[in-house]
Amino acid sequence: MGNQVNSSKNIRKSSRHGLNNSVLGTRNLMMTAALGIVGSIIVVPLSYAELGTAATPASILMGTLLMGAWVIAYLLPAVIVKRPGTILVASMVMAVVSLLTTPMGPVVFVGYAMGALFLEIPLAIMLYRHWEMKQFLIASAVFGAINGIMYVAWLNAIPTPIKIVSVILSVVSALVGGFIAVAIGKAAARAGVGTQN
Repeated sequence: MGNQVNSSKNIRKSSRHGLNNSVLGTRNLMMTAALGIVGSIIVVPLSYAELGTAATPASILMGTLLMGAWVIAYLLPAVIVKRPGTILVASMVMAVVSLLTTPMGPVVFVGYAMGALFLEIPLAIMLYRHWEMKQFLIASAVFGAINGIMYVAWLNAIPTPIKIVSVILSVVSALVGGFIAVAIGKAAARAGVGTQN
């Protein structure tokens, strides 16, 4: 009996044991990777749409209207997995898929990492304390504002009123995308998919 007690104290643990509750835990990492692949179904067509449009006021407005679709692809993994770094890890999975399926080349890693950070940093500033609608919508608004400003900053020839409308549309679209991502996440949670935090 004494040997059984001593042997249970000597049970070895995996060197990754401390990561179980992080995005790098096996279950969380696999779910994040799967959601990154699902996100690729959205971002690959969006990448082609961006490549095929000219730098005109109409194309800028269209790009800002589609900002919500980018938010859905990026934010959904965080809504479901609810771990710091989830958006960044999922974006790298999306970047690998985009590298293989679009003509964008390796620069896709930089662009997707930037997009992920535009959502991840606001959540980090809020200390990842709550994984609720309010926090996700704040992060979505930041994503939409930064991307909207970047869209219009590249084009000096566009009149200022169109620039302002574009940024506003980008934020509104991103908020709608954030709302949809949270709604999908809640539906997934009801179906037993995701993690509780």
